[in-house]
Amino acid sequence: MRQICQKHILVIEDDRALNEGIAFALGREGYTVHRAYSLKEAKSCLKQRMNLILLDINLPDGDGRDFLQDVLVGQPVPVLLLTARDSEGDMVKGFQAGCDDYITKPFSMTVLLMKIGAVLRRSEGASRQIYVNGGLVYDFESKQLTKGGDAVELTALECRLLEFFLHNRGIVLTRETLLARIWDEDERFVEDRTLNVTIRRLRKKVEDSPEQPAYIKTVFGLGYKWEDGQS
Repeated sequence: MRQICQKHILVIEDDRALNEGIAFALGREGYTVHRAYSLKEAKSCLKQRMNLILLDINLPDGDGRDFLQDVLVGQPVPVLLLTARDSEGDMVKGFQAGCDDYITKPFSMTVLLMKIGAVLRRSEGASRQIYVNGGLVYDFESKQLTKGGDAVELTALECRLLEFFLHNRGIVLTRETLLARIWDEDERFVEDRTLNVTIRRLRKKVEDSPEQPAYIKTVFGLGYKWEDGQS
C-alpha cells in the first residue's frame, strides 16, 4: 500500500541501474528520493535534511564507512549500508562506523523496503527531544540535565559532549572522532588533555559511581561508548 510520507531518503550507490531501481521503488512508496553516485555528490545532497541514507560501501571515490565516520558522525540521520561484503568482519566494521542496519547484495526490494521502514520507526522513536534513563533526564531543547530530580549544571562543552554521546548511543567513538567533533566557539579543536578532563567531569555529573561508570564506558585502545545500562 502506498505510503503518503514526506520523508527524504538519499541513495548513494554507483551502480546506476541499482540506484535507479531503488529510487523507483522508494518513489512508489511515497518517499522523496535523492540520488548520488559518489561521495562527492552525496556531500552536496546533505544541504537537504535527510530522514535516512542508503549507503554503498564500495564507491568510486572512497569507502562508504569512512564517509559515515567522517561526514555523518554526530548527525541524527539513520544509515543503512548496502554492500556485497557479507562477512562478519565487514558487518562489525559497518556497525562500528555507525550504521543502523546492513543489507547484502543481491537483495529483495521488498526486504529492503521492510528494513527501511523498521529503521525509520526506530529513528523516530529515538529522536525525541528528551532522553530518559533511570534517574537521568536530559532535555535537548533547554539543555537541562537532571539526575534523580535534581538539576545538574553543565558547561557548554559538557553539553556538546553529552549530546554527541546521546546521538550515538551504543557506538564506539574514538578519541580522534571526539576531538574532531567537539570544538569551541572559535572552532579551535580541543586538546587531548582537555578531552580527558571533560570526560572525567561529565562522568562525575551523570554517573552514580564515576570510577565504575554505567553510562560513559571506556573502550580500551579505541575510545568511549555511551551505554543505556541503567533502568
